[in-house]
Amino acid sequence: MSFTSDVDRPLPLGISAKTGRPLRDLTDDAVQAMLDREREPGGQLLAAQQERSSPAAASFGVSGEFEGNDLSQAGWGAIFAPDTDPAIREALQPLLDHRQKQVGTAPFVVYDGTSGYLPGETALAWLERQKVRLDVVNPDKGVPYYLLIVGSPEAISFEFQYVLDLYWSVGRLWFATTAEFRQYAQSVIDYETAAAVPTSRQIALFATAHDFDKSTQLFTRCVAEPLAKGDGHKPVPIGQRQKFRLMQFLGDDATKSALAGIYRDVASGGPPALLFSGTHGMEFEPDDARQALNQGALVCADWSGFGSINKDAWFAAADVPADAKLRGMIHFIFACHGGGCPRLDDFDRLNKNPKKIADNPFISSLPQKLLAHPNGGALACLAHVERAWAFSFQSARGGSQSQGFRDVIGRLLRGDRIGHAADSFNVRWAALSTDLAEFQNDARFGADVPLRTFGQMWVARDDARNYVILGDPAVRLRVEDMPELT
Repeated sequence: MSFTSDVDRPLPLGISAKTGRPLRDLTDDAVQAMLDREREPGGQLLAAQQERSSPAAASFGVSGEFEGNDLSQAGWGAIFAPDTDPAIREALQPLLDHRQKQVGTAPFVVYDGTSGYLPGETALAWLERQKVRLDVVNPDKGVPYYLLIVGSPEAISFEFQYVLDLYWSVGRLWFATTAEFRQYAQSVIDYETAAAVPTSRQIALFATAHDFDKSTQLFTRCVAEPLAKGDGHKPVPIGQRQKFRLMQFLGDDATKSALAGIYRDVASGGPPALLFSGTHGMEFEPDDARQALNQGALVCADWSGFGSINKDAWFAAADVPADAKLRGMIHFIFACHGGGCPRLDDFDRLNKNPKKIADNPFISSLPQKLLAHPNGGALACLAHVERAWAFSFQSARGGSQSQGFRDVIGRLLRGDRIGHAADSFNVRWAALSTDLAEFQNDARFGADVPLRTFGQMWVARDDARNYVILGDPAVRLRVEDMPELT
């Protein structure tokens, strides 16, 4: 079996700093290695934890008897990495106190030291120690629905976050300095307690469509334009039902200066409450000194074409303006490595010699800078770890991801807490995991399933899995306090 043409291959939304060309796609060997495994991790997880008869089989998130957006019912907790500097806990204490007051009698738990996360522990093992199951989120059993991981992905893995987030509402914080933790905590408290909301009832849509590049053209055609214009029987632009004004920066308008302008509130009406971007993300080799500060930087319309690329074409943490107005903003980032980078290639780790893409896993610098900006940090970033795939929005199985974008954005604009709003990606991951496992079984019993089908389903599944919330998963837009714009 093999991919029959380049059209069949999944397309990554990322650019190599070394070659100035799109990142590698799936190889036939990588897909074959995945098929040769006894069981795929996602399918095995779901088979073990979620039977068809389970009441949670059709739902992902807190049990239906609880209101997921109400902290006084859902609860809130923090999971600290082992040996976390006590100064970090002290810096976050105002946020912990703030959440404890909001939670009231619902569970409020700080998992720290020996009572918290143990080195190398899986999400299933951690939950078992808490005496709860993965597929039943009942705060009355003691584990809150909203969980904030405080630790680097080296200390608490991305895989732990992916699996725990399948049912729970999970976010992560990690910064280089104690001052950044303190800044983020204060920014959230200031936003939630201020008399007036600093952001406006606007959403900014930022998406490139390079005339030489299929990936960004596909994203703009299949995601950005339908969001901007609406589709279906009765086209409605995203945000219109929630009475949000839409600002569009598509194609040639998605420049580096335009993105800086969005952050600085150049447009009229005030800073947008939500920014949704879809671009290539930068990837650097592990031995490139630029990797730590620039991995996942957003490639803007300024890029001239394949073959070379430099910092004038990408937007990194260093490009966030000092006078940015980010307090109260949520940035939804769709780009390769926009949220972080694992140590090993997620789509080649099943081979005998998996490819190392970083010395250690890490969170990308751009979202960290947005969250802890000295002028007031963003509420949260919803972003992608490893490669993000343009092909994934075309998959017919597990639901259209373009509709998933619309669902998440719509829930955010409705005022849902971000961890609760992002559940549709977990539903998609679970559906595709089940389908992929069934196709693997069919192939083992002799069914002729094209290799490209496995490749497309594999990347679509992990594309949905690899979204992470950076920031407190309980933050939300104060939509009820945003004046309508004329």
